[in-house]
Amino acid sequence: MLRVSALTSSELLAVLRGLRNLDRDTKKVLRRELKGMAEQAWKQALAQHADTRLEQRVLVNSGRVRVSDQNVRLTSASLSRSLSGGLKPSENYGPVEFGAGPNPGARETATSRRGTRFERNRDPNRPFKAPNRRGYVVYPAAASVIPRILAMFVQTFVRAIHEALEGKSR
Repeated sequence: MLRVSALTSSELLAVLRGLRNLDRDTKKVLRRELKGMAEQAWKQALAQHADTRLEQRVLVNSGRVRVSDQNVRLTSASLSRSLSGGLKPSENYGPVEFGAGPNPGARETATSRRGTRFERNRDPNRPFKAPNRRGYVVYPAAASVIPRILAMFVQTFVRAIHEALEGKSR
C-alpha cells in the first residue's frame, strides 16, 4: 500500500487546513470534481501499464477512486463479483499483479481428437508473468499517477476558493 503524508508538503498541509473552513456545498463540489478527474487519470495509468487481457479485466476494469475531505483512495481488484470465467478479482489478484512461479508438477488427463486418453504435464501458472515483488500494473501505475492527483487536489481546491471569493456559484 502506497501512502503519501501531508506532513511532508506544506502545500498539502495548507489545503487540508483550508478544507476545514469551507462550507458543506463547496466541499461536495470539490470532492465531485476531484473524483472525476482522478478516476480518469487512474484508469488511464492502469491501462498504460497493463499488457495482457487478463490484467485488463482483473486490474484495469476494476479500478476505482474514492474521495473524502482528507483522503483520495485508489483501488483496483477490489470487486467481489466474479468475472465470466469464475475468477474473483478481490481474491485472485495476486498472480495477475505480482506474477507466479512455474508449477510443472501438475498432471492432467486429456483426450485426443481420435479418442485416445493420455496424461500430460500442465503448468497452471503459465498465463502469469514471472514473480515480481514490485508488481506489474497497480503499483507502477500508482507511483506514476499519485503526483498528478495531488496536483489536481491542490489546483481544484485553489480554484474552488478563488470562485467562492468571487461569488460564483456552480
